Amino acid sequence: MSTRYLEALFNPASIVVLGASERPDNLGGMVLRNLMSSDFPGRLLVINRNNYANVHGVLCVPKVSRMPFSPDLAIICTPPETVPKVIKQLGEAGVRTAMVMTGGMSRAHSKTGRPLMYAVRDAARKNGIRVLGPNTIGIMVPSRSINATYAHMGVLEGKIGFVGQSGTIASAIIDWAFARGVGFSHFLTLGDSMDIDHDDLIDYLAQDSNTRAILMHIENIPNPRRFISAVRAASRTKPIIAVKSGRVPESEWMPQQLPDGLTRSDPIYDAVLQRAGVLRVNGLDEMFDALESLSRMRRVRRDELVIMANGVGPGVMAVDRLSALGGSLAKLSQSSIDKLAELLPPYWTRKNPIDLNYDASPELYAQALQILARDPNVSNVLALYAPSLTEDNLQIADAVIRTAKQSRLNIFTCWLGQSSVLDARDDFYAAGVPTFFSPEKAVKAFMHHVNHQRNQRLLKETPESFTELNMDRAAAQKVVSEVLRSGRNHLSNQEAREIISDYGIAAVETWYVDDMDEAVELFHRVGGPVNITLIHEKSCHPFLEEKTGRGRYQSTISRLNDEDAIRDSCQLLLREYRRHFPQSGFLGFAVQSTHQHMGGIDFSVGVTRDPVFGPLVVCGAGGASVNVMTDRQLALPPLNMVLARELLQRTHMYKLLKEYSRKPEQDIRSVCETLVTLSQIVIDIPEIKGIEILPLLFNDKGAIAVDVAIDLGEPARPIINPYPRELEEWVTLPRSGRRIIIRPVRAEDEPAHIEFHERQSPDSIRYRFFQYRKQFTHNDVAQMVQIDYDREMAFVANATREDGSEETLGTVRVWTDADNLQCEFAVMVHDECKGEGLGVLLMQKMIDYCRQRGTVEMIGNVLPDNQPMLKLARKLGFHTKYNPEEEVTDLWLQLNDPEDDWQRQRLAGGAESELW
Repeated sequence: MSTRYLEALFNPASIVVLGASERPDNLGGMVLRNLMSSDFPGRLLVINRNNYANVHGVLCVPKVSRMPFSPDLAIICTPPETVPKVIKQLGEAGVRTAMVMTGGMSRAHSKTGRPLMYAVRDAARKNGIRVLGPNTIGIMVPSRSINATYAHMGVLEGKIGFVGQSGTIASAIIDWAFARGVGFSHFLTLGDSMDIDHDDLIDYLAQDSNTRAILMHIENIPNPRRFISAVRAASRTKPIIAVKSGRVPESEWMPQQLPDGLTRSDPIYDAVLQRAGVLRVNGLDEMFDALESLSRMRRVRRDELVIMANGVGPGVMAVDRLSALGGSLAKLSQSSIDKLAELLPPYWTRKNPIDLNYDASPELYAQALQILARDPNVSNVLALYAPSLTEDNLQIADAVIRTAKQSRLNIFTCWLGQSSVLDARDDFYAAGVPTFFSPEKAVKAFMHHVNHQRNQRLLKETPESFTELNMDRAAAQKVVSEVLRSGRNHLSNQEAREIISDYGIAAVETWYVDDMDEAVELFHRVGGPVNITLIHEKSCHPFLEEKTGRGRYQSTISRLNDEDAIRDSCQLLLREYRRHFPQSGFLGFAVQSTHQHMGGIDFSVGVTRDPVFGPLVVCGAGGASVNVMTDRQLALPPLNMVLARELLQRTHMYKLLKEYSRKPEQDIRSVCETLVTLSQIVIDIPEIKGIEILPLLFNDKGAIAVDVAIDLGEPARPIINPYPRELEEWVTLPRSGRRIIIRPVRAEDEPAHIEFHERQSPDSIRYRFFQYRKQFTHNDVAQMVQIDYDREMAFVANATREDGSEETLGTVRVWTDADNLQCEFAVMVHDECKGEGLGVLLMQKMIDYCRQRGTVEMIGNVLPDNQPMLKLARKLGFHTKYNPEEEVTDLWLQLNDPEDDWQRQRLAGGAESELW
């Protein structure tokens, strides 16, 4: 992630176009004509080896070395084989940003046999140039009169940032947006994105005050860790809407190897985008409908919807769509029903949806909306209108617009038809009232709004506490280390059980025997009916049944209650094994008592691994009588209890568990704890490639694993940085001798964080937040404790109370820019701990952390009368300077030496530091 030199890309004072000529089909010429027609205010230059005097009236020189000035941006439209050399020459000439519009470089090969785009990347890195492309359509920034593309038309000026991957799709979006009156702050495509990628641009657009929302077209995500970190940060302040193309294997440009247990890669993108807070839509038309709802609709206070129309049909269509999308109708209050009954015909249904009748007047629309505005059960209203001979649709639209401006309601509209209602739609657009072409589109857009807010709330929910006291990480890691030393890539059935037991997951007691005689002997010793499973080498790998086809072989026989049945069953299992897995080594039988679990509701839970996106937690139905794949849902680790419950709720089995379990809440919590634990296992032991518990059943104490398989691979980390346990540190306060832990903050710390702030003195609050604050909301504190460890860090100093709960005594946090150049700190210590040296301990820990991370400089602002903080800062080596403009004291501390010129320029605040 880096916004380095991106200001030069989006706001250049000078541009050179390489390869432009006056031929009508010349790529560089098209770009130059668009730049000139957009009235680009800066200097233009052309480089063409044919030594033209000028191209379209713009000065032309034959080579880079002849440039009369060093431009901010170079646009390269030369043949593929020339581009690496051109990049090198531009870097030597001091150019720091380039767009490579030349296509085909991922297929054209250099002398080394590698695609030319890699030679371009190497040249750019060596010479310090940021590169957009190759194969980009270019960029448009209407507010700065920049159209540096080969597109057939420009875009309107607006507040939307668009980042795409396909130039063809981008061209269609330009037309689409113009017809809808949608304007853009920035518009560009990445092309092959060998340097500048989604994450760089999202970081830039997140900081841009002219960008209110971000649209993305995604074909693939080559750097998911960087992508999700940037998008999670941006989505907290701006809506992000994404279209992902290539949803099925047949449409993927470069199909990737699928993780075990999955048949499609598209659900992985669902999980990634949802976890990042992105609203995913299914196509371009849906993208603009979603944009209409997110950018124009008011915030949804309730999820239910009221539908009103001048007829039954449109309302019924809207209700059908709402139900199909999981939405719900609002229930009208009795007062609203009575007041509407005074206005409507006696045959009115007295419920939602509201039929205003075919002759509904502008006054009736306005009166109905006013009645609904006084109903506490109503927050959202869809006003539908079908053309009628009796009334003027423009007058009705005007009545709705006037009422919407004065109402607390979230009102959106759908004027059905085409030719006769176009003017009304234009009036809605001009008034900022969301409007849609059909009831289905209107409801879909509304549900996008609802689901986006639900997802944002989910990501900010406070997870319930989850104890890890019964986890023996060292024992589990020892088991895996011994298996790896033996050269195996999987654990035996018994070893796999040891792993989950070490992490506190309950498992059915299991005995292992070598042959049927030992199985019979064990049966007589144990007594009662037993289940017998044949174990072989391949069965020790997870997701085996999905690989081979569920139901094609039998590996377990249950409820065996006599010696003959056991022998016959062992013979049958051996025949099945020899038929389906003749090359897999026989390892014996596993025997379990039939009555150790209640059975009934079978879950399949586990972890698989994607080659790009890393570990994935899976959950869904288990059992031979169901199609496991239709119910398998997935999520990204690390999980907490909120995220685990959301994953579980997406499965069909969740509904069965709530309906048929004897203790539904206990069992739901137990499944969630299992999912969180599985997530933690692969974080602690990155060599574990896959885990499958099949089935996960329930006894009177909760979930219990019947069978488990684990395989191993090269170490892999989750794409979301997990809680950094290695940073935990126990210290003793020197004055009181109190034992405390200094550790990274967790989402579960929210209650202690709220208590910490509420117990502070007014002056301490003012020193920390530069204003007096009496209370802190859930959203305020969620931002403090639910952090992205890739770009933020917060340490808390906690002490343990007598009841075992933790009390927060102090906190320090930093926000780091996308380039890891500067971090801004804030620190606060509990009033009761002043003079304990806790502030020094917290600050020193954060300084050490940021220094080790490679951050160059730590900065901060302090109120001038905050003498204790100023004294602490000087003690730690900070430089201080009063800032009269902001009326604060600026602090800064160099942590590491800057390595590159751009770092020195930005820190120095010189002229070229503007280019970032």
